[in-house]
Amino acid sequence: MTDLHDRSNSVFVQTQYGPIEGFVHATDDGIVANIFLGVPYAKPPVGELRFERPIPPEPWQNILETKQFRDSCIPYNYDSIQNESFSEDCLYINVIAPSEPSDDPEGYPVLVYIHGGGFWYGDVVKCGFDKASKVFASRGLITVTVPYRVGLYGFMSLGTTENPGNIGLWDQIAALKFIKDNIKYFGGNPNNIIVWGQSAGSASVDLLTLSPHSRNLFHKAIEGSGVATCEFAGSQPSTRVTKKLAAAMGCTSTNPTEIKAFLKNQSWEDIMNISSTQFIPDKAYPNYLGWGPRYDKDFFDGKTVEQLIKEAPPKPLIVGLMTLEGGTFIWLAGKPASELATYSAENVTATIRKSYVPEIKVGPEYEAIQNDIINYFLYHNVPSNANSSFYIQRHAELQSDLMFNQQILNETDLKVENGWPVYFYLWNHMSSPVQATLPAAKGAWHTSEIYYVFDQLVYDGDVLGPDEIKIQNYYADIFAQFAYTGNPRTLENKFPRYDLITRRTLWIDPTLSIKWNFIAERRLFWEKHVSKFNFNILRGRTRNEIIDGSPLDD
Repeated sequence: MTDLHDRSNSVFVQTQYGPIEGFVHATDDGIVANIFLGVPYAKPPVGELRFERPIPPEPWQNILETKQFRDSCIPYNYDSIQNESFSEDCLYINVIAPSEPSDDPEGYPVLVYIHGGGFWYGDVVKCGFDKASKVFASRGLITVTVPYRVGLYGFMSLGTTENPGNIGLWDQIAALKFIKDNIKYFGGNPNNIIVWGQSAGSASVDLLTLSPHSRNLFHKAIEGSGVATCEFAGSQPSTRVTKKLAAAMGCTSTNPTEIKAFLKNQSWEDIMNISSTQFIPDKAYPNYLGWGPRYDKDFFDGKTVEQLIKEAPPKPLIVGLMTLEGGTFIWLAGKPASELATYSAENVTATIRKSYVPEIKVGPEYEAIQNDIINYFLYHNVPSNANSSFYIQRHAELQSDLMFNQQILNETDLKVENGWPVYFYLWNHMSSPVQATLPAAKGAWHTSEIYYVFDQLVYDGDVLGPDEIKIQNYYADIFAQFAYTGNPRTLENKFPRYDLITRRTLWIDPTLSIKWNFIAERRLFWEKHVSKFNFNILRGRTRNEIIDGSPLDD
């Protein structure tokens, strides 16, 4: 175990703001990396800086010890806390770098990781540094993990020019500026920064590629399971829930300035107590979370995502999906084994009517939309011997489409139309011990890839056996080749560029393969479905709201 107080194991870097002290870490297979944990990229957003955009950190003179993770950002509610410490003072990056200088005088490529969590929880402490050292530092890549404010603290909005929201996205921009200005001191190349995210982090990366405030701060992007037009990433009523929270805490004013001042003076404990009881996401369908990115006239420049895709300079891009993203959420809903054993069309229908397409969200078209979805997913091409496993599978496919697949595929097509060089992979593997503990469904679930590159254990019992090590090497080689060349070829030279004719994708499992037109029939169904209704269930918006790009709650 590394002795963090043993200076013989220390490594020092002089940043633009002051000197820092990290440590040298050796993995069990002999990879040596320089580790810096808790490097401040902004001034602590506490006191009067709560709910404000980040500002650069104050310079320091003495050596700052950066050998331990700092507290995670405060999540949405108590259910999101998983034994980690948290604080409003949380804007600190972590750097994992090869210990030897690069042969390239420009330095090593830099992977900047944005974590997921639906914009209401999540952290980078669980990412650790050991596996990133093995997987990325060994391949000549620097990894930087970036925390950002979430929930109320990151996406509070009052619907005004002064308080439009998206603070957590501005945190990400502040981190990118810090990295661009300082990564050379860690041995990195500021002209070869690859921004990479998973789930809400992936949607964040998508937004960062588009916003005029951020799109020139990096050079390539990797998006895993999320884009800006997914409902969870662009259709949250941030202003409405902010005002609702303030009222629940006793604020009687409707004046935005007074509401903000009131919330600034509340303790985080009181805020957490109210948000944990008043704002409870539907575990069956956590697409409607409350706080999240909000279309505004600043970060979004008053434009729609579609408009921004057309005007943003195309970047080399990898897009990824798990082959059965929605399986995770059936598991998280906590359905008892007795219900899963007899799962039927009626169970799925009940979830569609209550959680996926409720009248309060959809409006007067709700029954017609419900029935169209029910008829296709539960009564179309159903075998005569359909059993509980069949309906679990269909349910997971539906949830995958609603939350991830369709908008990721649609947006990818639009980027290709506008000249973006895109490479698309589908992850199709979960380890045998994990599969044995989960409801019967064929495919890889949301976040299945994370344990292959970080220390974070998402699914209990996950192991990296021979097949998993093989996949880990495929994945790491893809990242390394993409970082160095912009062309993510594996050592087997497999990874075709995505096009609108074949829609070829790389399937990642123990045997790499190329497949065409993923879920083509379901895509055709959804294309017809959204054309029939004013309310677009995939976007969580009406047709006019999509066209004008206005926030949902102004």
